[in-house]
Amino acid sequence: MNYQIVNMKSQVFYLLFVFAFICPIKQSCAETKKFYIDAERGNDKNDGISPEKALKSIKHLNSTSLNGGEQLLFKGGQQFNGSLKLTGVHSTTNAPLIVSTYGSGRATIVSGDSAAILAVDCKFLTISNLNIEGSGRLTGNKTNGIDFVEVKNGTIDHVKTSGYLYSGIQVTGGCNIRITNIYASNNGFCGINVLSSAKEYGTDGSAFKTVKRVYIGHSVAENNPGCPAITDNHSGNGILLGGVTNGLIEYCEAMNNGWDMPREGNGPVGIWAYMCDSIVIQNCYSHNNKTSPKGKDGGGFDFDGGTTNSVMQYNLSANNEGSGYGMFQYAGATEWSKNIVRYNISYNDGTKNGKCGIFMWCDPVAMPMKQLKAYNNTIVNNQGYGVNLDPGNYENFVFENNLFVLTVPSEHFIGGEFSGALFDRNFYWTELQDRPATIPDSNPIFTDPQMELSKDLQLKFNRIEAINSIKYFQLHAKSPALKAGKSIGNNGGKDYWQNRLPMVGNPNVGAFGK
Repeated sequence: MNYQIVNMKSQVFYLLFVFAFICPIKQSCAETKKFYIDAERGNDKNDGISPEKALKSIKHLNSTSLNGGEQLLFKGGQQFNGSLKLTGVHSTTNAPLIVSTYGSGRATIVSGDSAAILAVDCKFLTISNLNIEGSGRLTGNKTNGIDFVEVKNGTIDHVKTSGYLYSGIQVTGGCNIRITNIYASNNGFCGINVLSSAKEYGTDGSAFKTVKRVYIGHSVAENNPGCPAITDNHSGNGILLGGVTNGLIEYCEAMNNGWDMPREGNGPVGIWAYMCDSIVIQNCYSHNNKTSPKGKDGGGFDFDGGTTNSVMQYNLSANNEGSGYGMFQYAGATEWSKNIVRYNISYNDGTKNGKCGIFMWCDPVAMPMKQLKAYNNTIVNNQGYGVNLDPGNYENFVFENNLFVLTVPSEHFIGGEFSGALFDRNFYWTELQDRPATIPDSNPIFTDPQMELSKDLQLKFNRIEAINSIKYFQLHAKSPALKAGKSIGNNGGKDYWQNRLPMVGNPNVGAFGK
């Protein structure tokens, strides 16, 4: 296995992503045509080019010819009924089409059974500083909140979206998409969903991976329970990528999703990706997610079928009904390979399914999974396992330098029947029993790691950025896990707390590297 290639590829992609999406773009000083919409004092007979001569309705705005580069500005603090439709508006990087608020407070678009904003084949489109509300997933809405279809260079920022049957925000196809500072709640299928515009087929999946370069950051997906219109597949997800090449999700939170999925079988996950390549999920918190009473999954994070060359790092998962970190492969998916899970924390995950921090499942008729490297993760579990593997062959699945602490009696730290998976130099500990007779590890360490644990079952933070400064799960000064691990090259350079990892010598075991 050459994981150096995977690491280097992901890190180069991440740097390019930071430059392209996080650094602000200097806007042109050229005159921009602005249309103002005022639901209380506006008049659709006005030209709309000043607040004093504002338009009144979205319906009239839809009949306005747009050439690109305009600004559509709704009066803050007001409610606007209807659905804004934008088709084939091609703007430029220096003069994007902007849909936003003017004045004090946010404008709210109430779209009833329809989408609040539907944009098809648009270029350089920015939607910001708006609230959007549908009629409810159970009370008549039939679509998504903001719906991008084949949008190129699209930005959605500071939007609150709720009450949609499918997703609060959905992006289908397109490229160069940036989604930030979103609060998506009370939607059916998903809070934020990005998916391919093609059918899932092809021997290598490339025909499906039509979405290029996606950034999702500083957003929350909460209480998206499930979609009553979907009875043959999962629903109730937090943040989901499907068919994306080059994607970054960071500083996002997913919680209490999935509890009303209307089916048995495969279920939702807080933050996850499938049929994707070169995805990084980092610095995120996924907790208290659920599934239906007889449903599966309900976990924190997941690299699902057909995911390749991707990295999960510096994430926190807690109290999910499913496992903290899932590695899954379904029948019909393309190759699942060359993925990395490192410097993450799982706390009391798998309360219903999986019973563990890291869980593997491969459909017996699916293309085999191969080449996972899981290292320096800290797993604290009260359900019975650190890692659990459904029966199968997991070729070159390597687990190293992980710290497994069980707070309940258990016969096995590692569950399931498997071949191909290798365990080396992991820490195992429980105070409730003697060392298990068998641990399938080449060099197991069974002793108290002397780690700071939380007495509170719920881990709460005032802001998402605070998860990487948590005081728990750090090793004490005399911990035997300090410098007890194996040296691993191209390890990302940081631990969960963003401390720099030592360049020489043996690393610690677990997610604390200082």
